[in-house]
Amino acid sequence: MNSYGQTDTGRVRKSNQDSIFLSETPVGPLSNLFMVADGMGGMASGAFVSGWTVRRMLEAEIGRSSEAPEKQLCEAARRISGEIAAGGSRGGSTMAAVYLDSAGVHICSVGDSRVYMQRGGVLTRLTEDGDYMSTLLDRVIGGELTFRQAAEDPERDSLTQFMGGGVNIQPDATRAPIRPESGDRLLICSDGVYNAVNEQTLLQSLTLSAAAAAEDILGRVLAKGYANQDNLTAAVLEFREITHEPHADEPEASENSGGIAVKLHADCTYYTSAGGSDHNEDSVYCGRGIYAAADGLGGHSGGAAASQAAVNYIANAAKRSGGVLEVGMAELFEGANTAVRKLGGGLTTIAAGALREGKFILGNVGDSRVYYFRNGRVIAQTRDHSVCQAAVELGQLTPEQIRGSEDRVKLLKVLGNFDRLELKRQPEQIPAMNGDAFLICTDGFWEHVHEREMECDLVKSDSPTEWRDRMLKRLLLRTGNSGDNYTALCGFITDEPENPAPRKKPRRFVRFLISAAAALLMIGGLIAALVFLSGDSGAEESSSSLADTIR
Repeated sequence: MNSYGQTDTGRVRKSNQDSIFLSETPVGPLSNLFMVADGMGGMASGAFVSGWTVRRMLEAEIGRSSEAPEKQLCEAARRISGEIAAGGSRGGSTMAAVYLDSAGVHICSVGDSRVYMQRGGVLTRLTEDGDYMSTLLDRVIGGELTFRQAAEDPERDSLTQFMGGGVNIQPDATRAPIRPESGDRLLICSDGVYNAVNEQTLLQSLTLSAAAAAEDILGRVLAKGYANQDNLTAAVLEFREITHEPHADEPEASENSGGIAVKLHADCTYYTSAGGSDHNEDSVYCGRGIYAAADGLGGHSGGAAASQAAVNYIANAAKRSGGVLEVGMAELFEGANTAVRKLGGGLTTIAAGALREGKFILGNVGDSRVYYFRNGRVIAQTRDHSVCQAAVELGQLTPEQIRGSEDRVKLLKVLGNFDRLELKRQPEQIPAMNGDAFLICTDGFWEHVHEREMECDLVKSDSPTEWRDRMLKRLLLRTGNSGDNYTALCGFITDEPENPAPRKKPRRFVRFLISAAAALLMIGGLIAALVFLSGDSGAEESSSSLADTIR
């Protein structure tokens, strides 16, 4: 690995409030550490707090405990943030910290300093900004606001997370390491960089070596000549020969505990939206054991009806089978195709996944997709039935180039177009493991959320809903919710004991006897109460006697 960083005061400030630290050699117990901090709150305060943040992080002795490095980084960040707040400083600071070990890249960030990864011509933002816009986007996803309302909010850029915000700050961090590959670049930068140039410009610079890339980024920013150019800092890490700890590719056999069988199931959630259209032709089914998303073609009623017919067929098949796929995925698609054909108009794509006998089965027709993840990375995905996919298989395009191709919408196979599908590629079966994840989505989603971004957001999420929302935020910021319909169904594979066998219902005669006995007891209680209340001692005296008895 090779690293290089550069910082500049910019034009609007008289001093540089950014701080940078890069070490490829041990820092206390850690074998390396890379940080960028961006001070806020005026000349002296901002510079002091950013420097203090870096210095105290170096003194935190991270790596002494057996806890995950990212957890230790975040705990140190909270503690130092509390120190800054308690010290009464009017300033604050952002922070982005990166640590690398044999398992991969560990990240902890606070505020809006960012970490990007460049791989294979794609730039992926690995951190989420701790600003009010993130909160607003949560409300957009929840249906409380439109994207336009969020984008026009005057407080959208204000930071909600920063060093100095107290001990209760919520750093953005990986929960599992991100695995780099040879040739990757990491960019750690302050907002003075990415606010001045777009991601395509950053991508061009990051094709260079670490030193050349950092210098080129700052040169491109300063060449813009913005009168309000903020302090700017860029640190670039270049990965050369990477080795990783091995990951198991096959699941281990589930152990029985006390004779209780262990099975796999999926916790799942979904989100579907019309995007910039006035109608939504996507349909989705998130059932027990079977999951599907369809993207209708043919306009308003035709496309929507076709996608709904396909999903309804799969939903009914799931209900009839109790959530266990009784036929092959290809047969399921064939039945859905027949259901769409019966409409007499409209076409649809389909993507579906199912859990059966410890395996996850994934298949598609058209360009809706299924992705399957293990250890935070894609290990299987469906292939589109499209002109672009054919070009990929002929070596004329890379998979990533499908997104920008003019031929992307030219599909070779969809539901409803032929009497019989006659799929040449059979759906894939993956041995499922506890901890695996899957994503089923239409093209309006995967066109704007890249595979590396899916992986990054997955390793930062504790639930399917959190994973889904992280990806949706990327899509909204990229499209302004003005694109195509989009649907994303997210699932986490977990294991659980089978539900114990339900107790048999009592026979009708037994139930009658129980009901009769209860009625007799009630009547008896009423009679006893009436006798008691009508006694010679009277109500008040009876109460007194009862109290005496109790004493």
